[in-house]
Amino acid sequence: MVLNDTLDIADEILSRFTFGWTDYSLFVILLIVSVLIGIYFGFFSRQDSTTEYLLAGKTMGAFPVAMSIVASHVSGITLLGIPTEVYEYGSQYIAIVITSLATCLATIYLFLPVFYKLQLTSTFEYLELRFAKPVRNLCSILFVLSLFIYIPIVVYVPALAFSQVSKLNLHFITPVLCTVCILYTSIGGLKAVVWTDTIQFSVTVGGLFAILYLGLKSVGGMAEVWRISDEGGRLVFFNVDPSPFVRVSFWGITISTTFNWLGHTGVNQGAIQRFLSVPKEAQAKTAIILSGIGFILVNVASILTGLIIYSKYADCDPLESKLISASDQLLPHYVMDVAGHIPGLPGLFLAGLVSAALATMSASLNTVSGIIYEDFLQDWLSHSPDDERKAAFIMKIIVVIVGLISIAIVFIVEKLGTIFQIAVSMRSVTDGPLVGLFILGMMVPWANAKGAVIGGYTSLFSLMVLVGGAQYYNVKKHSERLPTSIEGCPYPLNETISLFTTNSTDPTTLHEDPFFPFRISFMHFTIIGTTIVVVVGLIASYFCGEIDLEQVDPDHITPCMRRFLPEKKYRSVPLKDVAASNYVNKFEKQESDKLEKVNVK
Repeated sequence: MVLNDTLDIADEILSRFTFGWTDYSLFVILLIVSVLIGIYFGFFSRQDSTTEYLLAGKTMGAFPVAMSIVASHVSGITLLGIPTEVYEYGSQYIAIVITSLATCLATIYLFLPVFYKLQLTSTFEYLELRFAKPVRNLCSILFVLSLFIYIPIVVYVPALAFSQVSKLNLHFITPVLCTVCILYTSIGGLKAVVWTDTIQFSVTVGGLFAILYLGLKSVGGMAEVWRISDEGGRLVFFNVDPSPFVRVSFWGITISTTFNWLGHTGVNQGAIQRFLSVPKEAQAKTAIILSGIGFILVNVASILTGLIIYSKYADCDPLESKLISASDQLLPHYVMDVAGHIPGLPGLFLAGLVSAALATMSASLNTVSGIIYEDFLQDWLSHSPDDERKAAFIMKIIVVIVGLISIAIVFIVEKLGTIFQIAVSMRSVTDGPLVGLFILGMMVPWANAKGAVIGGYTSLFSLMVLVGGAQYYNVKKHSERLPTSIEGCPYPLNETISLFTTNSTDPTTLHEDPFFPFRISFMHFTIIGTTIVVVVGLIASYFCGEIDLEQVDPDHITPCMRRFLPEKKYRSVPLKDVAASNYVNKFEKQESDKLEKVNVK
């Protein structure tokens, strides 16, 4: 009898947290729309040149470009990771509003003027113009490696969520989702990416706000969410502890995370590629402002979602009660709980979640194809029209190859730890040197090529050691979550656990703290790498020979730093001297013509 009751409880819980046919239908429809967009732009729009494929012929508008930037940035890591972060560690992440504003201002006034003036398809070509070819090659390799690290993480998170609500095997879902993304990205180019991103982002935001409304209604309103979150210690807004060992602080979000975001938008090849796809610089600035607003809205909504989830499960934590096996499954569990009774809505939201991952993956694939072609393959091809068409075809092949490699790496990612922290930590290994080299080039006119190379490699090596040690420590001992409870769970936990969860092993407990650099918060890794590049690069430039500032092209320096360049010196010549010189030159030419005629005779 007890066993039958237990099975009935398990069946009821499973039915509440599993997709219905309406959910599957909406999910599939969105994937089909994405493929059709790629087919349309691939066969009914010109894609026979690198400018058309990578910059959409410079015909895009500010709004779709901004939405594409936001959609590329707002991946499953954001939509799943931030609510989980707030649920477990509090709402300090709300300071991301300041980060977004600072990132937009820095992009508009420091980086965009240089990139838009030069109109370079590859942002790393700038580093060759400013420094030398070895600096460009270093950054190109770093960027490609960062995407190989990032894409599998981005894809794994929503695949894990969809696997949870559909009960399909993760190893089946991942190749299907990646194949769809590879298809429309390789066929359609940037136009397909931008418009698909816009549609997918609209679905994502619509589903997010619908889930927010239902969550508020189920808890009892915003006042109740605020009260429960306050009692549970989740309302944290101004943790101004200056210690770099604090996991998330006000300074870590506002200052350190700004450098993280500059790596994703300010100097990122994918973002700059989109900003250059609009006809005018003013439109690019508008796109940056709109994308900043989009970042704020989505991140605030995600933070609010985390508070609502905590209010919903304050007395019955799904992880502690074994209803989920990983923290990253918290949001899909909550979605099925509050919206499972509305046919199609969970499917719509999860489709948006998966779409966010596909948007990030498609943008990354399109970007990495351009980098590999422009920086490693272009020198092998001439510039005839036939070769332009060949180049566009080669980039499509690159998209397919990189996509297949990413699918394989996804199966390694599932062996790692918490997704949000892993994503920030791993990308900082490459983002730190990249941001530092662009700052060194645009804002430090006194730096030279040797200093840039030494600073870049020093930063890369330092971050590899720092992140590797910190990650090893985190695997051994996870950060302590804020307190949770299971006192209010309405079902017999011990009897139903094994029916619908997988067993998980607890991390090994360390008996002593590691070496102090490995205890630094992962939020600071990128700014540490950036600082190393600038400081070491400037010192190395001084000892390797001072640069002649008169040889520095002002177009390579951000406008606010051009004041440190010497003014171009021109020799003043009176107008009468100019006239006399012109007369002498004319006379000499006439005499030369006469002499030539005599010689011919």
